[in-house]
Order: sequence, then C-alpha cells, then structure tokens
Amino acid sequence: MKPYLPSRTIPWNDNQINLVGRRLGFGCSLSDINLYLNVSPSAVIDDIVEGAADTDITSPPEWSQWDNKQFNNSGNNKNYYHTLWQKQAFSDMTNNGFRERLSLFWSNHFVVEYKDVNQPAYLYHYYALIQTHALGNFKTFVSEMGLSPAMLRYLNGFENKKESPNENYARELYELFTLGEGNGYTQEDITETARALTGYNRFKTYLGIIEFNENTHDKTSKNIFGRTGNWGYDDVIDILFEEKKDLIAGFVCAKIYRYFVSPETDATVISTMAETLKDNEFELLPVFKQLFKSEHFYAILNSNVLIKSPIDLMLGLHHSLSFQYSDMVDLELNFRNKCRDMGQEVFSPVDVAGWQGNHDWINSETLPKRWEFADYLLIKYWQKDKNQFKTFIKALVRNGETNVEVIVTKLKEFMFCPCEIKDEEMMDAIGVFKGEVPQNYFEDGSWSLNDSTVPRQVYDLMRFFITLPEFQLK
Repeated sequence: MKPYLPSRTIPWNDNQINLVGRRLGFGCSLSDINLYLNVSPSAVIDDIVEGAADTDITSPPEWSQWDNKQFNNSGNNKNYYHTLWQKQAFSDMTNNGFRERLSLFWSNHFVVEYKDVNQPAYLYHYYALIQTHALGNFKTFVSEMGLSPAMLRYLNGFENKKESPNENYARELYELFTLGEGNGYTQEDITETARALTGYNRFKTYLGIIEFNENTHDKTSKNIFGRTGNWGYDDVIDILFEEKKDLIAGFVCAKIYRYFVSPETDATVISTMAETLKDNEFELLPVFKQLFKSEHFYAILNSNVLIKSPIDLMLGLHHSLSFQYSDMVDLELNFRNKCRDMGQEVFSPVDVAGWQGNHDWINSETLPKRWEFADYLLIKYWQKDKNQFKTFIKALVRNGETNVEVIVTKLKEFMFCPCEIKDEEMMDAIGVFKGEVPQNYFEDGSWSLNDSTVPRQVYDLMRFFITLPEFQLK
C-alpha cells in the first residue's frame, strides 16, 4: 500500500488516467486525460475525491414530501415518478463522476428495490441519504440508513412491534451491511436485535413520514453480543461498532476492494485499509484516498480483471467519446431502459444481496445486447454528426499521423484497458479501418486524417472494437 510514485515501470500516462476514470467515474475523456496528464497522481486523487465530497446532493423534486394520497391524486401513477428519478440518477452519473460512482456502489450495498418500497418520495430520501454519506462516516451511514423510510418499508422495519418482532432488518444489518454472512453473530443476536429495533411504525399519513411509537417498542431487557440492557435503536448501533469494529472494518474494506480493484482480494491490502478505517473512527474518505493513491491500485495485475456493468458499458462509452447525441432521443431514458435490459436497473438490484457483478453480467442473453446497445450509441452519434469521428481521431493522434497501424493502436489503447489483442484481431482492425480506401493511397502518402473518408473509417473501427472480448473489461 505504499504511495504510487510514477516510475519507468509504472509511468503516469494516458493509460493510468484512463484507469482512474473508468474505476472512479464512468469513463475517461480526452479532456480528462489532458487535464490530469501534467498533474501528480496524488493531486489528481485529491481533486476527484474532495470534489465528490463537496458536491451538493441532488435537489429535491416537488413531490419529495408527498404521501400516498398526494401521489394517487397527482394524475400519474407511481411508476411515472420512479422513472423520473431513475432518469435523474443517470443524469447525475453523467455529470458527477466519482460521487455518483459511490452512490451506485452504496445503493448496491444498502439495497432497496423501488417496486417493493412503492413510494417515490421514500426513494428520493434514500438517494439523498446515500449521496450525503457516500464519503462520510460509515457508522453514521448505517445508523441513518436503518431509519430511512425506504429501508423501514423494504425490510419490514415498519412492521416490527413488540408483540410480533420482525427480524428482517436485524438479519441484514449483520449479514449484508456490516459483518458478512455468519460472521460474528448468532441467531440469538438477530432475535434480540429485532426486539431492540421495534417501534418505528407510526405513520402521520399513509406512506408519509414514519415516526417512533413508544407504545410498540419492546422496553424489556435484551442481550446483544453478550451485553445486557434495555437496548433501543441507538444502543444497537453503538454496541455493534464497539464490539465488532474489526469485523466491520474488514468486511466493508473487502467489499470496496472487490468493487474498485479486483474480485481477487489481497488480504494485506484490505487489512491496511481496515486499520485506516478504524484509526479514523470509520470515516470513509481517508480509506478511499489511501487506496487510490497506492501503488497497488495501479499495478498491472489489477488491470482487465473487472467486467463492466451495463452502466459502465453505456456511460463509459458515452463519456469517453463525449460525442453529441440526437436531440430527438431521451438520453437518460435510453440509458435506463438499455441498462435494465442488460440486467442492471437502478434502484432495483436482483435481490437484497445486490448485483454480484463481474461474470454475473455476462451470459448468452446479455452479451449480444451489450454489443447491440454499444453499437446503438455509435449509430446515434453518427446520425447526429459524422464529423465528430474525424475531430476525435485527430485530437487523439495529435500529430497528423498517417501510419495506419499507429492510428489503430492509439484508438485501441484509448478504448481498452492496457492489453494486447490477438494478432489476427489487430490485422482485422487495420483492414476495417482501411475500408474501401485504395491501398496505394496509404503507401504513397496521398491519404491523411483530413480526408473525407475518415469519419466512416473511424466509425467502422469503433464498431469493430466494441465486439472484441477485451472491450467488456475495465
């Protein structure tokens, strides 16, 4: 975990900046590379992480305080408002980079499914809570998430009363949110915790604000992790983080590592991250900075080991190229629909455990869609303005290059993580780029990147590259 200092073996270059853009955000544009190329890696991470921490939460919609009656009287069904907020999430991801990367990560940790919650205002407050604490204190995050209306409804906390305790949230608090399955807790701990969490089930109006009801709270003694007392909600959180801090830190840091670095964990690195988390009283920001500034994060062994999620695939291609899109198309709705069709619908993971990611993203049904939908984007860019492709390649190559192999290689290196594609794939790529331009034009110097054929050449090459297996990696 020693700090990354650029060297001959691990230089700070386009490839490393691309890695940062793909892992911390949703793709890396040429402007991103130009912005950071002459800045130290440590300063780049400070800029990205602190910028995310300083980003305001998304402004509340006019319906953020509505109850069920107001939604029913609005003239639109609830799915209309859910879709509006899913589109807002895609707009935020397109514009806010790392903070929304974290929002996506944490929404797959503290899972709710909007169709089960079935209250759009709850969905907004859940989203705002994630944005607020994405780089904040993890203990505070856990505490406030458990009392959020969306979570109380999704994991049945609003039904948890002293006469009939509901264990759903207590179980997931330990199994999924803090400790890991079967790690440091017993069924008795779950049962006793559920009793301590009773009482949050008074509605001012139906599906409006949820308040604590002292009459439904179990005031008798409970034993949680060997500690006995008349425990309530705050006591549960305090006891959990006092008695199980080592397990919590290790569990959370391992999950961060698998998401941002590699599915194959490194115990030494995770242990170091966990110590940082504990030393900083569970503040998350120092852990992220430590990880992203480390030499380990940039090591070649951690490149090409994560499979792009559908959102990575679509938003990554869109942001990296930064092309104009047809005015006739609702971009956010298209992203939402196509990512859903590939298995990733925002605010609706597959179950309470969330999307498992990586190889789960790829199967015989989703892979053809990944090719089709990436191609769809390129087609829409072409329909809007084909000359975007010429402008882009000239900016990428920078020096008026005429060597076809060099041009193809530069585009390959921009669109892929550092990797060597097969020789036959490279030959095919060169052939695709040359297209119908006569061979002698390349040999006698009469062809250049200013030619009228270039937009189609670049467009066809990009369409070829997105079909290669390596394009699925980040």
